[in-house]
Amino acid sequence: MKYKLLFISMWFICLIPAHGQWTAAQEKKRGEVNWVDGYIIAVGEGTAAPSGNKAKDHLRAVRAATLLAQRALLETVKELKIDSQTKVQNKMVQDDVISTRIEGTIQGAEVTRQNVRWEGETPIATVELRICLGGLGACKSEKSIVHALALDQKNEPSHVPQQRLDDIVSKQETAPPKAQDILYDTSKPVSGVIFNLQGLFLERVILPVVITIGDGNKPFTVYSVKSVDPQVIRTYGVVRYADSVEQARQNPHLGDNTMIVPITGVTKENMIVIRMDAARSIRETTSHGNDYLKNAKVVIAAK
Repeated sequence: MKYKLLFISMWFICLIPAHGQWTAAQEKKRGEVNWVDGYIIAVGEGTAAPSGNKAKDHLRAVRAATLLAQRALLETVKELKIDSQTKVQNKMVQDDVISTRIEGTIQGAEVTRQNVRWEGETPIATVELRICLGGLGACKSEKSIVHALALDQKNEPSHVPQQRLDDIVSKQETAPPKAQDILYDTSKPVSGVIFNLQGLFLERVILPVVITIGDGNKPFTVYSVKSVDPQVIRTYGVVRYADSVEQARQNPHLGDNTMIVPITGVTKENMIVIRMDAARSIRETTSHGNDYLKNAKVVIAAK
């Protein structure tokens, strides 16, 4: 069976209150993705029919709640978008190894909250579980979604431009003047980049793509999974998200001289578009061994 964890939901059907066995209560909420801090969290609530042994009933209720939280994590992970075309569910169907890794990640989820309350002789357990999207930042774990998915081996969708940042030719031998809305300190090396959505809508995905449009409407890929060192992808991923530029600035992974680049559009394929002068600024500031893109020092800010 592809989804080994699907046995969880099937098992719950059998756990109907009878003969003193433990049961699962109705789920209070589904799993939620925190793109800013890089984790998925889910809550399960379970109970157990009174057996006369409170210690055993306590454990049974906790186990039921844990399985429900694991099921919510699995359902949430399956719906994650890797890119505009691929959900995690698709990768799990296609690859047994990835399915097994996802299972192991969920089974090894961190317990962030657990409590049991009693209603008479009946225990009601609540368990909150967390798994990391990547292994750095606010959520740190060797077992993460990006590690399980082996994203450093993934091919890009066909709509991603073949021409890349290094193929952009500067119009001048020296760096062009910096536009006023491209913000960074020119007196020292740029340490990371914030792409500012400026109120535009972008569907959050694990592997976003940033492009620019050159002369004759020729597109270039500025940033994608292929821009990042494979080891960084395996341990961190390729991007973090923020709800504002101010929040993005607080991300310690970006360093102390972050370039803020305005986003001018989002394509129907969910690719981010920036101006050519912004792309040239990124190209200039990633030269001479200071390739912050390679180290995924990138945040996409909602506004």
